[in-house]
Amino acid sequence: MDGDKKKGSVPSCMYTTPVYSIPGTGTLKIADLGADQKAQKTNSAGKPVLLKGSTFTAKFEVQNPAKKPPTGPNPPIPDATPQYSGTGTFITTNTKWRGT
Repeated sequence: MDGDKKKGSVPSCMYTTPVYSIPGTGTLKIADLGADQKAQKTNSAGKPVLLKGSTFTAKFEVQNPAKKPPTGPNPPIPDATPQYSGTGTFITTNTKWRGT
């Protein structure tokens, strides 16, 4: 339902980058919904329901940075980026109801 995106977060997600290939972890959160992801007519308990729609914007907050493999006897180098932005989509298992 509308407002649930604020509660939606996925903690302890693993991540790597092309440079930092030793996995780190962080929390994925929905930053903003796409224009077609909030129902105009369908609601539950008086609130618009969320729809599959196209894409939402997301942010990934790093808790334990990924690391660059060491060169020689040096220790791995941690990723200094505290947050990443991107997009995502909802995947539904609903095959019965259709909202608008």
